[in-house]
Amino acid sequence: MKAITIYIDGKEIQTVEGKNLLLVARENGFNIPGLCYHKKLSPTGACRLCLVKIKNMRGLIASCTITVKEGMEVTAFDEEIVEVRNHMIQYLQSEHNTDYDYTYLDEYREIRKKKENFDTSDIISLHDQLLCKPDNTSPVLTYDASKCIRCFRCIKACNEVQGKNVLSFTDRGIGTYIVAGMGVWCESECDGCGECIQLCPTGAIVEKPYRALININNIDKKVKTTCPYCGVGCQIELWIKDNKIVRSNGVEGVSPNDGRLCVKGRFGYDFVNHKDRLTKPLIKKNGVFVEAEWGEALSMIAEKFKEIKIKFGNDSLAGYSSAKCTNEENYLFQKLVRIVFGTNNIDYCTRLCHASTVTAMLKSMGDGAGSNSIEDFENTDCLFVTGNNIIETHPITATYVKRGVAKGMKVIVVDPKWTPLVKYAKIWLQPRLGTDIALLNGLMNVIIQEGLIDLEFIKNRVDRGMEAFEELKKIVSIYTPRKTEEITSVPADKIVEAARMYATAKTAMIATGMGMSQQVTGTNNVFSLLNMCFITGQIGKELCGINPPRGQNNVQGATDVGASPLNYPGYIPISNEENRRKVAGIWNVPFESLSSKPGLTTVEIIHAAHDGKIKGMYIMGENPMLTDPNLNHTEEAFKKLEFLVVQDIFLTETALLADVVLPASSFAEKDGTFVNSDRRVLRVRKAIDTPGEAHEDWKIIIDIAVKMGYNIGTYNNPSEIFDEIAKVTPIFAGIDYTRIEINGIQWPCPDKLHLGTSTLF
Repeated sequence: MKAITIYIDGKEIQTVEGKNLLLVARENGFNIPGLCYHKKLSPTGACRLCLVKIKNMRGLIASCTITVKEGMEVTAFDEEIVEVRNHMIQYLQSEHNTDYDYTYLDEYREIRKKKENFDTSDIISLHDQLLCKPDNTSPVLTYDASKCIRCFRCIKACNEVQGKNVLSFTDRGIGTYIVAGMGVWCESECDGCGECIQLCPTGAIVEKPYRALININNIDKKVKTTCPYCGVGCQIELWIKDNKIVRSNGVEGVSPNDGRLCVKGRFGYDFVNHKDRLTKPLIKKNGVFVEAEWGEALSMIAEKFKEIKIKFGNDSLAGYSSAKCTNEENYLFQKLVRIVFGTNNIDYCTRLCHASTVTAMLKSMGDGAGSNSIEDFENTDCLFVTGNNIIETHPITATYVKRGVAKGMKVIVVDPKWTPLVKYAKIWLQPRLGTDIALLNGLMNVIIQEGLIDLEFIKNRVDRGMEAFEELKKIVSIYTPRKTEEITSVPADKIVEAARMYATAKTAMIATGMGMSQQVTGTNNVFSLLNMCFITGQIGKELCGINPPRGQNNVQGATDVGASPLNYPGYIPISNEENRRKVAGIWNVPFESLSSKPGLTTVEIIHAAHDGKIKGMYIMGENPMLTDPNLNHTEEAFKKLEFLVVQDIFLTETALLADVVLPASSFAEKDGTFVNSDRRVLRVRKAIDTPGEAHEDWKIIIDIAVKMGYNIGTYNNPSEIFDEIAKVTPIFAGIDYTRIEINGIQWPCPDKLHLGTSTLF
């Protein structure tokens, strides 16, 4: 972009050609007011508050609708402009049914007049004239047309930011108001993302929960943290009043969400202050839970675990870590299991959810993490989506996809059933259930037969190069388009079209999901996807690769920091003696005390408990009695344990079977970090206090270790725990809290000068 010079109120300003004038003015200290403009939206010029004078242009100009040019001379403030703005405020305020005094404009001195000083007698009140009543039919938000200034921001937020196109205007003149869908919010396609709430400047659209408490001038504090739901890792700002969360806003200008949220991130925080939160330790006596003091609970835990360890051996104990807990907590948990229990029987839910994908990717590429950044979903040329209902499971990632489609990106959807993404797809392939490998072989058959392979990539980047390619070529040779159609029911011409679209794209990404991985052939499904990447060279460069979006907020991070029966932090096998010596030194324990025997996976732990081989378990933040595939078998296994400890925030189905239940902390009550789907290490910040006598998880872990006679580390705060993680985990070596204060960093980040890795391989 060309550098230029403009002048605002006589001040010389350096900027770039084509930038929005209002934005340039505000960035340089000229606080020109405005209600309809937002930097994420296309300009509207509806509120008329940002009027300025521009030399050689007639009249007053809405600065939000103008782009800057070399030598432009702008008058932002003079007596006439201030007077016009004041009159515009009169009209806007006259149309409101409250005495709301536009506190969001108080920073602009020239319009700080009180409403009672305005003469509005000749202006018809919108509140008096409007026939419709507030629309309260949405379960999460409410719209009051009498507070609406018709600035277009909510409509554009819905269309341009979220890509949903649910909102529009109806009626004309002073009676114009916003409608969702055909007129009633609850009957529309609105999914409650709340983008309209965040961008509404007047309070016409607000959330229902805590509505009476939400006042920008009456909030105790605002805390930036990371959303506790899916693997996108949206940055949110929690508004706190009386130690309660009363609003969640998206943080703008930072990755991965740039202010966008889904319905869960926007409204799903009531659980934090729920009346059913655990507040005291519980000990089961005669089959009934009784409240206990922390000292009694911890002593009982230590005594029972030590007794089992002495009587049955180290491997009779096991631990379940959590995709909902922070990296710091998961790291300390696996440290406790390896040092205090003396076993590698440590795992968590990813073994059930993501094992197929991770196994295939580790064997094929040496890493099970996603290749790309979430923002890349907007900028790649072709997106191949299979087994992944991305709009419903990862709505914020889907906003990037929608924007990409608007710019010309081609989407191929592979799914037997219709999903919302089909509306945006160029090609929709509907294979019969269980025929995914045949379909992928058919696609590769076309790619090979039409010479759409990348020979240089195969020769230089693929192990065994052309030898491996010839083996694959032989396997897929029988899967002609017609043969593949017979097997899968996908029309042959569509197979050919999809193969060409993916292989010939300048850049292409794959988004896979549990619809592919959670099959009997799940691992082979992913192997086939990877083979398609390899023969086309659609990996190992920017905007290319394979991405399995994570389901929970810290699925990625928990494994990164060692919650695994096979690997230490950083995916280094426990059999690696050199690394084990290094870890023992950092942990200040004898090398011989760290077992090199592979631990049991989640599935194997349950089987071993059912068989009487696992006698004691410590579960932190997991609920296998809800998530395991065979709940009757799981329940029988837990009931056969001699001792079960569950650490959680609610009395879950699993906690009901425990001997001791420990009250823990939610995401809003702790400091730490999560790692999202694109390997971005993100900050989690404490916003409120834990309820009752509940403790932060990392402190509970240390207390149990101490009670059992072990020192697994002395830390003043989670930041110090993370510093130790960085020493043990090479992929985190260059990251610390100061570096991720504003934006997260994507691993691998080998040193403090490294900026992180946006694209793997």
